Amino acid sequence: MPNEVAKSVLLINGPRFYSQTDEDYFFARIQSISEIEKVTGVVRDLELIVRRPMDKESLRDLVALMRRYNLDRSPLKPLCDEQQDEYLRNAWTAHG
Repeated sequence: MPNEVAKSVLLINGPRFYSQTDEDYFFARIQSISEIEKVTGVVRDLELIVRRPMDKESLRDLVALMRRYNLDRSPLKPLCDEQQDEYLRNAWTAHG
């Protein structure tokens, strides 16, 4: 039996887009993060299925994207808590 990978479902209050290009960029960027397996829109929110623990680079990319779009990063707390990186352990605390 292959090693099973732990996964989590994160519900993120969705971003506000100002153009179709803006929306396209966001989804292209979030789907390019290797540890994110699936992104689904749920009304105005996003449901992310992520592998755990996330690697540091993927988590930094997700934090950066959420910061750029002024999204609440508190759903990232469990992922950030798994890191040995001071920046990531505190990255979930701020909004925007």
